[in-house]
Amino acid sequence: MALTVRLDPRAERTLSTLAKRKRMSRSDVVREALVRYGVSEGADSANSPYAAWADVIGIVSLGVRNPKRTTGEQFAAIVGQRARARRSR
Repeated sequence: MALTVRLDPRAERTLSTLAKRKRMSRSDVVREALVRYGVSEGADSANSPYAAWADVIGIVSLGVRNPKRTTGEQFAAIVGQRARARRSR
């Protein structure tokens, strides 16, 4: 499949320089970069950016959550409390 990608002049020079240094075509350099980035078919998913952060994703706690209320309800309650606190000053 053919694909056209627009690069800024600096990125194009970098790609050309890398291709010459590795004695590969520019297309081969891009293909290799995709495989290393982990997006190509058959690429090892252990090397993907997601895999590098998988142990961190989803561990942030933003405080006590009331599962009986939706996020929108909780946000509205917080905004209401702050508005009432400003009025009482």
